[in-house]
Amino acid sequence: MRISVLRCVAMLACVSVSADALARDRITYPYRGVTHVHRQIDGFDAHVLTIDLACAEIDVLSTRPRERFTTVSTFAREQHAQIAINANFFDDGATSCGLAVGDGRVWRDSTQSNCGASIAFGRNGHGWRADVFDSFGWVRENPLRWASQVVTGKPVLLRRGEIAFHPHEPTGMWRVHPRTAIGIGADRHTLVIAVVEGRRRSAPGMTSNEMIPLLEEFAVSDAINLDGGGSSALYIASEGGIVNRPSDGRERTVINHLGFRITSAWHSIDP
Repeated sequence: MRISVLRCVAMLACVSVSADALARDRITYPYRGVTHVHRQIDGFDAHVLTIDLACAEIDVLSTRPRERFTTVSTFAREQHAQIAINANFFDDGATSCGLAVGDGRVWRDSTQSNCGASIAFGRNGHGWRADVFDSFGWVRENPLRWASQVVTGKPVLLRRGEIAFHPHEPTGMWRVHPRTAIGIGADRHTLVIAVVEGRRRSAPGMTSNEMIPLLEEFAVSDAINLDGGGSSALYIASEGGIVNRPSDGRERTVINHLGFRITSAWHSIDP
């Protein structure tokens, strides 16, 4: 057995979490190297997924240019991914906002539109390397040769452990909505995904700025805000599919996605 395989243990990020927070959390371990924390308290309903990218049983994939516009669950089933989320913002013209790369293929029709907060993934031995970077000026070309999967949002929330969210961010970032954010730990292989539910009386949502303490609680060093609102969706196959409640009352068709295929669980959803 490879040492990298031995890393594939379900675990929480190395963080200091209060006893009160743990009492509010429902914690499951859907796959090796993956932990799902569902936190529900008054006015707050969030799902936080921790993924060990050093685990040799985890593959990362994002939408290729010709596979755009489908729901998160359809993308997951078609790509045999056990975990998936929505990714880039988009417009009505079927255009991705910001750099998008799927399986090494760059989307050539993407537009900038202030979307320059990217996260990239590339093979690193038996696991994956991840990094958050500024992609302004690179919307139709991938500047990172090592990266085969890239998704983009706006704005950057954390950079090297420091808050990067500024008061001049667009008004929409200061409004309360459902949210999807993604970040990595200082080790560059612990990935954290946060999906916050919203637009309900019991759970109105959060501002982008309010996502930061939640990400910091899970030891995130660098993080970006992805498309949110009715687009926010988190799919976990072993937990029944979409685990959050999309604010439209059903899944929204989104332009692209980020997924994770657990190779040891391939046959669990393979028709």
